[in-house]
Amino acid sequence: MEKDVTFYSAGFKLFGTFYFPDNIRSGEKLPTVLCCHGLRANRKVVLPEFARTFVQHGYAAFIFDYRGFGDSEGAKNRLISRERDEDIINATTFLGMQPEIDANRIALFGISYGGANVISAGAADARTKAIVSIVGFGDGDRWMRNSRRLWEYWALRKRVEKDRERRVLTGKSEYVDAYEILIPTPAEEKVYSGGGAIASLKTEMPLETADDIMSYSPEAVVAQIAPRPLLIIGAELDYLTGFEECVSLYEKAQEPKQLHILPGISHYETYTQGFDTVVRLSLDVFGQTLKTSSV
Repeated sequence: MEKDVTFYSAGFKLFGTFYFPDNIRSGEKLPTVLCCHGLRANRKVVLPEFARTFVQHGYAAFIFDYRGFGDSEGAKNRLISRERDEDIINATTFLGMQPEIDANRIALFGISYGGANVISAGAADARTKAIVSIVGFGDGDRWMRNSRRLWEYWALRKRVEKDRERRVLTGKSEYVDAYEILIPTPAEEKVYSGGGAIASLKTEMPLETADDIMSYSPEAVVAQIAPRPLLIIGAELDYLTGFEECVSLYEKAQEPKQLHILPGISHYETYTQGFDTVVRLSLDVFGQTLKTSSV
């Protein structure tokens, strides 16, 4: 059973979708997985398959569009990390108000940029009982630097500085092809050259987002997740963010923590070839932390 809903975060109307088991009993309160999408994505891409699989194992699931993405209100494609964290925290509050949801049994599951956001949002909000981060990153500036040649990195920084001045004088950021911020790999170009919903995510984003990414460091707060369990999953051939980012997150986290680097697959293949492994590892963590009802 699927149900579209809306809620508010900082005054913006956000759109989300609930996924429930068809046989939910009257008065039953379910453990829930709050699923967080990636950089340019929306709630209708990649995550629904994960959500439906979690439901098959007795969980409710919820996916929403961050402000500015998908159907939600906000400046189009403007990604500001602290605002995404705020949206996740407000979504957690919204979940806790639903009659079918056990507010004391909510976990975060994030992919790609969402894998970074669940770290920082989870660190800030102790209500979530477990965090699963898939192919995320620990430090945005390091990621931007490692994904391009050195002179290109410094050229981007100069553009960002100029855009900072532009925003102060005009209130507006320059929109550029998202590939100017997120350097595409051959694997990503193959994915985005195909048809379907994911191909539509090739778009423009403001340079303000690049500025934000380079000041965003989830690994600086990852230790605050403990003593709640943290699962980090990376991909050996992830040339988009680099599995070393997952390793850095893991090294700075406190117990209980797990790190799994999936061999022989790329960033996007984590959601296809790696799907079953990601689900199995995630369900192991959810089973340990969300299984017992708080009612």
